[in-house]
Parts: sequence; structure tokens; C-alpha cells
Amino acid sequence: MTTTNSISNNYTGEVSKIEKRQQTMRNDPFGQRYLRDECAVFDYNAWDDVDWPEEKEAEIHQTIQAQMADAVPESVSLSLLENPKDRWEAFFETHNNKFFMDRKWLSREFSELFVRPKDNSKINVLDVGCGMGNTTIPLLQSAEHLFMYSCDFSKKAIETLRNDQRISSERCRPFVWDITENAHQTEVADGTLDFVLCIFVLSAVRPDRLRAAVSNLVALLRPGGMLLLKDYGRHDLTQLRFKSGRLIQHNLYRRGDDTLVYFFTTEEMDELFREAGLEKIQNFMDKRLVVNRAKRDKKVLLKICCEVAKHRHWLQQLACRPAVNTFLARELSCSDTSYQLVLIFELLHGKWKSKVPTNGNGQRWTALRELKTILDEESDLLLKDGVSSASLSPAESSASLLPRYVRVNTVRMSFAQAVEQLERDGWCLCRLKKRITPSKYRRLVSTLESPKIYVDPHIDDLLIFPRGVDLHNNKLVTDGILVLQDKASCLSAFVLQPEPGASAMDVCAAPGMKTTHLAALMQNRGTVWAFDRDQKRVEVLRQMVKRSGAGIVTAQCADFLRVNLLDGRYKKVKFVVVDPPCSGSGMAKRSEHLDEFEEPDEQRIKALANLQRLVYSTCSVHWAENEGVISEILSTSPLSEHFSLVDPLPQWRHRGQLGQSGNTELRKCLRASPKRDLTNGFFVALFQRRNS
Repeated sequence: MTTTNSISNNYTGEVSKIEKRQQTMRNDPFGQRYLRDECAVFDYNAWDDVDWPEEKEAEIHQTIQAQMADAVPESVSLSLLENPKDRWEAFFETHNNKFFMDRKWLSREFSELFVRPKDNSKINVLDVGCGMGNTTIPLLQSAEHLFMYSCDFSKKAIETLRNDQRISSERCRPFVWDITENAHQTEVADGTLDFVLCIFVLSAVRPDRLRAAVSNLVALLRPGGMLLLKDYGRHDLTQLRFKSGRLIQHNLYRRGDDTLVYFFTTEEMDELFREAGLEKIQNFMDKRLVVNRAKRDKKVLLKICCEVAKHRHWLQQLACRPAVNTFLARELSCSDTSYQLVLIFELLHGKWKSKVPTNGNGQRWTALRELKTILDEESDLLLKDGVSSASLSPAESSASLLPRYVRVNTVRMSFAQAVEQLERDGWCLCRLKKRITPSKYRRLVSTLESPKIYVDPHIDDLLIFPRGVDLHNNKLVTDGILVLQDKASCLSAFVLQPEPGASAMDVCAAPGMKTTHLAALMQNRGTVWAFDRDQKRVEVLRQMVKRSGAGIVTAQCADFLRVNLLDGRYKKVKFVVVDPPCSGSGMAKRSEHLDEFEEPDEQRIKALANLQRLVYSTCSVHWAENEGVISEILSTSPLSEHFSLVDPLPQWRHRGQLGQSGNTELRKCLRASPKRDLTNGFFVALFQRRNS
């Protein structure tokens, strides 16, 4: 299953009665198929208005980064951008009318064209980039009140359309015109058109010539005339399928035939048309789920899709358990997250629930039987912690309701400068009161809409964008000035408040969000030691550090529990962030790990003689991994002899849970959740050295 994104919008010229008429025409939503029951996913080929899950965004970001890493060479790019119409001319010479498609959806998506005037007068329409008549011919056949002007910069396309027996000169006038050129055409007089129709046209225009093209088209509209458009939306399936050697510049690609294609955002479209003097009636992106019905097996595939989706959170917990994760990687070479979840479900709840086939021969069947045993043991351990499939299957995910949090990386640019740039880009900055109540915060943030953004009232240098805003390809993001980081994740470094010029540690650092946040808070002065024991994750960490410009970070591939803290390099460390892998880090068996390192613990604390503050944080929602750990530290760990638990953010209302311990000190811990705080689930505790 994949998604396709298309942008549809309607813009009018000077405000007039026709605008009201057209607005009332468009009270129907674009598309009528909404997937409310996942079991019905194969009933249609496509579903409208479907957002991809949050984890898909990381995959998209990786895809775009891979495309950027192997972009079209500059010398080739210049050649491709020089004369794009030459490639289209060659296209039509080669294919003639083989690519003709009857766009039967025109009446549904552009119903304005099919409203016959009461006085039976003709409606003048310009079909821009008409090609061989994909739009012109269906409109002429189904709407007799239309007179079509049809233009294309390909002489071959216009010649073919003129010779098509389905059109007549009485109702259609095809002509050659490059809409990006200053030379004015003579076929259509300025101010005479009722509609300008652009269907997958502007995406083929060089980005630096878009404004000229739109200006030329708008000049042809009469007062109240409308520009109707459908084109490629950002992160459409077409964009994500491009491999190496296709990206020319941000969101501009070369196809296999060397024609150009650009992928828009609604914000870009809005700016483009408003600058040309048009007024918006409608501008939206339709995110459509595309389903391959030809390869379905309803009795099996639907059950798997629905059940894996239903138990996804619990399956993810199991997949992250060290024993499971290691076995999947080493014995089954299984790194694909989706495949892991399906495999785990099948072994625990599917056809292999009772037993893996004993008659299966070979190494793979043996591995599956062993994995089944491991999964049974790990699920029992989770159950003892109160973590079950039912406890992790909310009726409705809160992820889609969260806003987009963006941290300004002050290593690259000051907060004021970044805000100034965003305002130049069309965003409207508003500030929330520092003492805002949680209920008012939730109300204002959950209803936030473009182009408004908020300055976060709790965490410095953090901005709040409306949910659903896609900033992955924003230049400020790709340049490392803005960091897409959830608000809760920012709490760790923010409450630690490391001093500029000091020495700090991030002991489970990858992928580097908190590490680079530490460097920014320290004004890129001092030292940040960053550790992670996985080599691949360390590479990701180093890439993020490089993009952020955090020159004070030293990343090391090492298990922090085995790092020699007596090394003189670490004696000045004053601030430490401990953010271990959550819900799968072995916390349920924490006492076993403590036994192994019981003796070195106190020595390691003494080795960090200058340590002043330490943050413990997790992305877990479970008491055992959060307050349970802190409670154990307060009652048994040598750490409690030298450090006390402090309240890092008094104005934060969401507090730690006492649980079975009854220790009121746990109220000094912070919690965050989607429902209460509009963030991902998170936990933070801050320890500070006691006065001598």
C-alpha cells in the first residue's frame, strides 16, 4: 500500500458575484472514499485523505536524503534546465498520441466547468499544456457550452490535436505557446477567459520561471475568472520512487525521458497565486492510499493487516526487546520493521500460534522455532510488568493530533534570525503566555492552523507548527537551522541547563537530537562526549552532529557501562544525560544488570567528581521503567548519597506517579503524554549534587 499526493486548488481574480457562485458549487469534498474500517481496505483501489503513520516520515526523510546524496551532476542539470520544451517535443515525436487518457474525473474535480450559464452564453476556457487533448477532448464532448483555447509549447502536440477529428474550429483553437516566455501570444486577448485550467502543467516548468508563467496566465482572466489546478504534491509516490541520479535540486527531478517534474506544497501554491493577484477559494492536498487489489488474499492478508495494526504498539514493544531484536538481526537477517511486526504476530497469534511446523527442514525453520520460544518468554516478562496487547492498543491513535514541534538550532542561527526568516517565508508568529493553563494550551495548539505558529511557552527556542505541516524539505531544516524534534524530547537537555564552556556527556546519544540540543544550550563552547554502542546508530549521530554544526561534540562507538571514567578526559564532566532505550531495554530485569556492575557503580560516581547535574529520561509510559527506576535509585543506589532529586520545571503540571512506592519525592519527576501535553509519551527526572 502506498500514498499519492495531489494538490488541487481554485483561485479567482477580482472579487465578484461569480466567486460566491463557485464557492457554493464546491461544498462537496474532493473524493468520496474514506477508510473508516481497516478491514475494508481492499474494497476500492484508493482511499482519500489518508495520512501515513508517524514512523513513515522518518522513512521519507531517509529516501530524500539518499536522493540528495546522489543528485544529478551540476553540468547535466544546467543542460536539462536550459530548454525543457525540447524534451517534450521529443516526447511527442516519439509517442504521438499513445499517452492519450480520457480524464473522466474532470466533472467531479472541476464541477465549475459544467455549470451552463443561464443566458446560454459560451464559457471561455484555456487548457494549458494541452498535449494531445487529454483534457480538451473530454471537455468538448461533455460540455457543449465551452469554447476551448488549447496551448502547448510542443509543435508536434498541437499539430496532432488540430488534426484530431473529434474537435472542430468552431469550438476549439489549439496554438503553440511557451507560457514562461515574455513574448505575448495573439490567440487569446487579455481579460477574456472565464477559466484557466492547469492539469499537471506547472510541475513541468522550471521553478525560477513559475512566477512569469503564472503572471502570463492571470493576465488572460476576466474579473472574477478562475484558475483551476491539479498537480503533484510533495512526497507523492512518484517522488519517493525516484532512485539515484534523478534529483536536480530541491523537489525538482528528471524523468527517464529527461522531462522535468516538480513537487509542490500548498503553501508554495498559495504564495505563487497570491503574488499574481488572485484570491484563494480552495487550496488543498489530497493524500490518497493506493491499494494493489490484484495481489490480495482477503482471508489471510486482511486479517494480518487489521490485527497487526490493532496490536502494533505491543508488537513494537516485543520487537525492541534485546533478545528478540538481536535474534531477528543475526539469525534471520530481518531489519525491516514492518516485516518484523508481521512475523512476530504470526508466531504469537497467527497460524503458528500453537506451534511452528515441526516438519520444516533447514536452518530457517529451526530459527523460527527458536524465535517462537524467545517471543513466548519475552511476552511473559512484559505481562509481569503489566504490559499486554490490550494495554497498548488504544482505540484511536493520538499521534495524528500532535502539532509539529521545531527546535531552532542556535548554533547555526539565532532564534530571532530564524523567526525573521520564517516570517519572510509567510509564517505568522504568535506568543503564548508563560503561565498558560494546560487546558488553554491544548485548545490553542490543537486548533492551530497555517500560517500561524506559536513560540512554545515552556521550552526556549522551540516553535509549534500546525499538525500535518511537512517541513522535511524546508531549506532551514536541510541546512540544520531547524530541527524537527518533539517537545517532550527537548525536556532532557533543557532541564539540565548545561553551562557554556562546560563539559557534558550524553551516554545513549544516537540519533543525536539531545546531543545537538546540549551543544546549542552550551553555545557550542566546551565539550560534549556522546556515546552509543551501535556502530550504525553512531554514524547517524555523526551525520546529525555535522548537519547541526555542533563542533564541540565527540561521538564514540562504545558501551557506556564499559567506558573508563578514570580517563582524564572525563574528569571535568559536570552534566550528564542518560536516556536509555525504552520499553525493550531490559529494565524488567534491571536487578541482574545491577549485580554485574554493583561494585564499579560507586567508583564510577566518584570518578565523575565534578558532576553537578544528571538527567534520566525515557520515551516509555511504564512506571517500572520510569518512577520505578528512580524509586530504586533513591532507596538503594550510592547515587542517592551524593545527589538529590530536584524539581526541574515547577510550572509543568504533569507529574510523576507514586505507584506502589508511595514516595512523594517522585512528584518532582516530569511526565508528558499526547492526551495531556500534546507531545509523545516521555519521562524526565533531574538529579543535582548535594551541597558538601
